[in-house]
Amino acid sequence: MSTYMGLAWIDLVPGANPETALAGSSLQADAPLGLGGNRHRIVAVLDYDYYRLPDLVLRLAEGNGLVSHAFLALDHDEFGAEHVVLDVRDGLVHRAYHYLAYPRNEDGSYYTDAEPCLLNVPGIAQPSAVDPGVLVDGPVARRTVADRYAVPIAAVDRAADADALAYQECGLVGGPCDAWRTALDLAWPIAATGIPVRQPKTGGAGTE
Repeated sequence: MSTYMGLAWIDLVPGANPETALAGSSLQADAPLGLGGNRHRIVAVLDYDYYRLPDLVLRLAEGNGLVSHAFLALDHDEFGAEHVVLDVRDGLVHRAYHYLAYPRNEDGSYYTDAEPCLLNVPGIAQPSAVDPGVLVDGPVARRTVADRYAVPIAAVDRAADADALAYQECGLVGGPCDAWRTALDLAWPIAATGIPVRQPKTGGAGTE
């Protein structure tokens, strides 16, 4: 069974009404989560049409000024897994962090058939890394993510460093992005996915 799946945790600006934020959007979301401080988080899950999720989130972020930042996790099944942090400032959307966990071939080389999402969105940093999956990273990128989520920079560093081995988690539901969810305190939407995190796919969203 495949693990194709897309998830997005979308944080709104303080005082934004989730219904207003989603008005006119094709994005289907769970009941919003209250974060305190008059802030809300929208969580969306797509399975067979998960490839639509990045563009849906981007349009939402560009559309009404009510999105602050978002974390996207895409499971490309045998083609790897991907996660992106979007940062919205003054109406402009940037990729604050972006990694694609490419699988490895038997000889240890990268199997790079997956096409990264949202390459049309500017990244706030251009990394220099041997790993072709490192698309946006660096001190400025990590500090931006830490500030947006109000977490220690050390937590972001641990999550980013864990990406080097994220490909080993492919095939486990939510496995490749687990370190990031822990760092950013993003709860796994088990009610929407129908399966616990880091379990082999046996049913629920994303199966074929």
